[in-house]
Amino acid sequence: MRRIVCVLFLVGVFSTNSVCGETLSEYRENLYDLFIQQKIPQWGAVLSKMSADKSCGTLEGRHEILCGYYGLVGHLVDKKKKDEAQAYLKTALALSENYRKMYPNDARFKALHANLIGLKIALSPMRAATLASGMLSSAREAYKLAPGDSWVSILYGNILFYMPGIFGGDKEEGLECYQRARRSMEKDISTNGHHWLYVQLLVTIGVVYEKSERYEQALAMYKTIMEKYPEYGFVKNTSYPRALKAMQQKQ
Repeated sequence: MRRIVCVLFLVGVFSTNSVCGETLSEYRENLYDLFIQQKIPQWGAVLSKMSADKSCGTLEGRHEILCGYYGLVGHLVDKKKKDEAQAYLKTALALSENYRKMYPNDARFKALHANLIGLKIALSPMRAATLASGMLSSAREAYKLAPGDSWVSILYGNILFYMPGIFGGDKEEGLECYQRARRSMEKDISTNGHHWLYVQLLVTIGVVYEKSERYEQALAMYKTIMEKYPEYGFVKNTSYPRALKAMQQKQ
């Protein structure tokens, strides 16, 4: 009888685990690990699983899901995988519309939506004339709602930095947003240190310095990343050598 009870108990545990899936923190760590390993295309399966998992059906979980899709689409656009990027962007925009209806005053969803529109423009530049104004408006509204939110600062900074000045972009203001987000996230580094968005933020700050030919600052940032995340080969193998070569050619 005791053996039967034990078996039933174990069956109950395993069946409960299969229904609940992973915790949000485990999903977050999974995304981080894949980012560090430069396997971002594998995010698609993780994000799909998160979307179907009830444990991620919270505001925080939905933030992570939509932000993950934003990062995935951005990576695919950068790698010029247009068809895959468009497919995931379609999913992300549908989620964004749904989430914004559920949380109409949530700053992160407004900022994420603006950045998804930015990716839509990146895939179809001819649409900039009709989409840019709404994108910037959504980003500004998000920033006004939550100027102290690190995610919102990053996402608003993206719009400001990458949008041409003629449409309202401002590279220096964008950099200020990134720096503000960094200071905010580093106040809770025990949590944010293993979040892909924080690592990407550091890389982005390095890229901003690099693009403005402030190579010493770019190299210093890349060195910081290599020290903090030695297993992240992208900066060591790509970003740092690129900035070093550009500085040497300028001299």
